[in-house]
Amino acid sequence: MSSSSSALRSLADRYRRGLILTSFLVASSVMILFNGTPGVAKPQEIGLSIVGFFQGIIERSLHTAGDLTTSVVNLANLEVQYEKASALVKKYEGNERTVVQLREENQRLREQLGFHQSLPFFNVPVEVIGKDPSRVYSTIVIGKGYLDGLRKGQVVVATQNGVTGLVGKISEVGLTSAIVQPILDANLFIAARVENTRHEGLVAGKGNNEESLTLSFVKKDASSSVHKGDLVVTAGIDSLYPADLLIGRIRNIEAKEYQTSLDIELQPVLDFDRLEYLNVLRSEQ
Repeated sequence: MSSSSSALRSLADRYRRGLILTSFLVASSVMILFNGTPGVAKPQEIGLSIVGFFQGIIERSLHTAGDLTTSVVNLANLEVQYEKASALVKKYEGNERTVVQLREENQRLREQLGFHQSLPFFNVPVEVIGKDPSRVYSTIVIGKGYLDGLRKGQVVVATQNGVTGLVGKISEVGLTSAIVQPILDANLFIAARVENTRHEGLVAGKGNNEESLTLSFVKKDASSSVHKGDLVVTAGIDSLYPADLLIGRIRNIEAKEYQTSLDIELQPVLDFDRLEYLNVLRSEQ
């Protein structure tokens, strides 16, 4: 029984538009048939009522469809406005990030200028323009060269957070660029001393990206006065590196029985991964 009712409902839904049109035609025919025939109670009014009923349905449907169309158009306009607002917000966010970056860059340049002016040596400020990420300890490329007065063997320093430290020396010079051999290189040796005790030794890199240095040839009897955290500076006993440039800080000390000197590990005072601006020291203007 329920299946037959469902079938009837499905059939009615399928032919609903046809049924409505048929009803309209029947009503119109009845109105025409009884038009002017005596004894019938106002057939024109009956027909007009039926027509008005269906006309009202059609008008309401058209009005609803119009409202729906208007809503769709308004929704599309809102989506366009939302996209424009989102793009504007992103633009403002990008501008804000640019301003922050410019401020940070300006602060770094101010520090660099102050550092350049405070150094007791004539120096050339330079910018790092290249590194090998897998071999930071090997070479650093800077954006000035022979035409700017740079020469092979000149000392390179940098400042970070107000601390001035030794970077290395120039190993190769081109016309407009040069290569710096950093103190992390195992083939670079620097005469150094512990700042507070004045014990002397030789600093060299480990030839890896651990940013670690070794201080060798410090006598074993210095173990009682040399401690972790002590600063190590250039000794200034050669003609290349000026005295008292910061190199690193003692991180570990070992005194092996079969050795006559201490094994001292240093942490550089500079973070070589963050080097952007350097200064090349020159003996004369």
